[in-house]
Amino acid sequence: MKRMSREQIETLQKRYLDGETTNEEEQLLRQYFTTTQMVPTEWKAYQALFNWEVSEQHSVKSNDTALMPSRHTRYERLAVAASIAAFLLFGAGIMAMLLRSSHAELQQNYAVLNGHYTTDAAIVAREAEEALLMVSATDDDTFDAINILATP
Repeated sequence: MKRMSREQIETLQKRYLDGETTNEEEQLLRQYFTTTQMVPTEWKAYQALFNWEVSEQHSVKSNDTALMPSRHTRYERLAVAASIAAFLLFGAGIMAMLLRSSHAELQQNYAVLNGHYTTDAAIVAREAEEALLMVSATDDDTFDAINILATP
């Protein structure tokens, strides 16, 4: 490690606090504070910070091997993923059946009589006929509105 002067360390500390240091400069600070036993009292906080950072890095690296899934765990994950996929596929099938049945209901003829819904074909046909008779006109009926509008 290159020996740094007090001024260089203070400059790097200021740049570090301002978030302006490069990775290489941070590595220099890290090396200084983790390898130097006697640091000025006003720098003890930096030494504690960098020592903690290095210990955390070592902790994460040692835990990385413990976090690697074993072959058995991978098969368990695959089984869970397959179960979830099967469940989603089953749910999609149920939804498709429900949508299809409700779509079929919507295509049926129906009538609402006195607030009651009916799909009985005979009743629906009778009600439709009665409704058409109420609005239909015969040859005997005069519809003067068209004649009135057509007259200049």
